[in-house]
Parts: sequence; C-alpha cells; structure tokens
Amino acid sequence: MPVQPDRAASEDAAKDAALRMLGRAPRTEREIRDRLLTRGFVANAVEGALERLRRVSLLDDRAFVRAYLHSEVPRKPQGMRLLAATLRRRGVPPLLLEELDQLLGEDPDLVERELDQEEGRARAALAQIARRAGSKKADPRAGQRVMGALVRRGFDWSLVRDLIPSPNETRE
Repeated sequence: MPVQPDRAASEDAAKDAALRMLGRAPRTEREIRDRLLTRGFVANAVEGALERLRRVSLLDDRAFVRAYLHSEVPRKPQGMRLLAATLRRRGVPPLLLEELDQLLGEDPDLVERELDQEEGRARAALAQIARRAGSKKADPRAGQRVMGALVRRGFDWSLVRDLIPSPNETRE
C-alpha cells in the first residue's frame, strides 16, 4: 500500500512501516529498503529508519542468516550452492555469504544433526526424498530421479554420485 505523501519524508513513519514488516517475518536490510522505497518513502527517510533499526539490533543481516539457516536447513536440506543463491536473492551481502560454512558450524543443533556439512545435508535430503518416493513402485529410473532431485537442491554432482550407487554397482 503506497504511503501518504505527507508521511513519505518521515523517518518515524518509515521506521514504523519497517517494524510492521519485521513483525510479520524476518527480512534482510535490502528487502526492507526495497519495500519502503516501493511504497513511496523518500530515500533519506528510509536510510534514517534503517540506521535506527540497525543501532538497536532489529535489523541485522547476520542474525537473519543465522535464523534462516536454523529454520530452513533442517526443514529442507540444501547444498551450499542453493543456500547461497537463495540468500543472495534475499539481499544478503556477498561478504556474509562467504561466511556460510562458519555460520552453519556455529549452530549447535545443525552440528548435532550433521547438517553443518555438505555431505550431512545431502544425506538428510536423500532420506527426505526417499521417504516421499517410498510408496511408489520400484522404477528402474528412480535412482536418476533422486539424483536429479539432489542436484536441484544445490548439491554437487560428484557428491550425489557418491551417495547413490548406479544400478550396476553393489554396496559393500
């Protein structure tokens, strides 16, 4: 909803709108900035509001990434490539994206469930995909479909190939 012209330059009105957005769901700084500007707030009012929210730690991209990883990775395990792409689209700065491995390792829940490592996330994703496909008949192409699903979740082909043996191979 567009902002009323008499409130467009108000830093307080921009801050209040940003707080309402943050109250509905966690957001990155870029998401808040873009939404406020789209609604018609003046750039100076938006920047002032964002600075005030940063000062009181209500707007923190690092905290957003930690919360995102904590909630999203156990729900839908993904490869680093897809995680980084999703966070990049949400406006997470490149320097913070470089720290994803470290941030995954700082979450004790993810470490305990082995979701801090790429192979652990791939195994969890494989188990999730296998559960969903479990009721279907045995299909000679099932392995290929599972491999494709894992690659679409951002896992490297070499890791996927190591996790799922070809039909001609036997496991030891």
